[in-house]
Amino acid sequence: MKGLIKMAKKIYTKKLTYAGMSLCLLSFFAFILSTAGALADPVGKLVYNNVFTNKIDFLFTPDIFAYVNTYGLSCALAIFSLVAFFTSARAKGKKKLDGAFAGFLILFPLVVMITKGIMIYYVTVKGHFSNAITMGYDNDKFRVALSLADDVLPFIAAFLLFIGGLVIAGRLMGEDFAVEIPVAAKTPDNAPAPIPMTTPQEQSFAQPDMSQFRKPDNAEPVMSQSVVEPEIPQQTEPIEPPTETAEQPVEQTSPEKCPHCGSELKSGAKFCSVCGNKV
Repeated sequence: MKGLIKMAKKIYTKKLTYAGMSLCLLSFFAFILSTAGALADPVGKLVYNNVFTNKIDFLFTPDIFAYVNTYGLSCALAIFSLVAFFTSARAKGKKKLDGAFAGFLILFPLVVMITKGIMIYYVTVKGHFSNAITMGYDNDKFRVALSLADDVLPFIAAFLLFIGGLVIAGRLMGEDFAVEIPVAAKTPDNAPAPIPMTTPQEQSFAQPDMSQFRKPDNAEPVMSQSVVEPEIPQQTEPIEPPTETAEQPVEQTSPEKCPHCGSELKSGAKFCSVCGNKV
């Protein structure tokens, strides 16, 4: 049950968007125009009595019921514009607007535009607008122009709100598309495999405590000992063992004789032992 509630909250959060400065400006100008259309009758009566000589008690509506019947739609549009302005001002930098607000911001102004469009068509085409403007008196021209403004101003205000509703709906649709239908990037065939993500708990179990192996702050630096690699003897050509040769017989010489007396001499003697002469 908690999982379903959490999922519903996520889905609802994804469909919220912000208003922005555009909706604030559109709703503000819509409020000004719709209010001017709703106050056209009492303000027009004051202007008419101050400009023209003949005084009148009312311009178009004799009582409050006729006023509500004639200008009720303009009054409702002015209130709706004011609510849209304050709502958009609160949600200008935060995501607080949903699809329901965008739907109301589209449907209600659309109904107002259709209604006021029919009235504008009736005044300009079916009525005596052209005759009153060209050949009528000044007071008749004032009445016809004011009756046309009563419909044109709310029509423009409704159109501004309609544009604001389309902007909010477009933002919501764009955010839903970006979140719910992600476009996966194409990876090449030789791309390395993605590294699996681990939770913080798994990381705490996977990493051992290395605090006991840390170097103390007051420890002296240890000089690194160079490792002497053993020398590898170079390979030399194999030495062939000496070949055994046959021993040659030693020639035996006859003992030497003294050239003076002819007696035999000892080996290595330099003087004859008989005659004493030098050999």
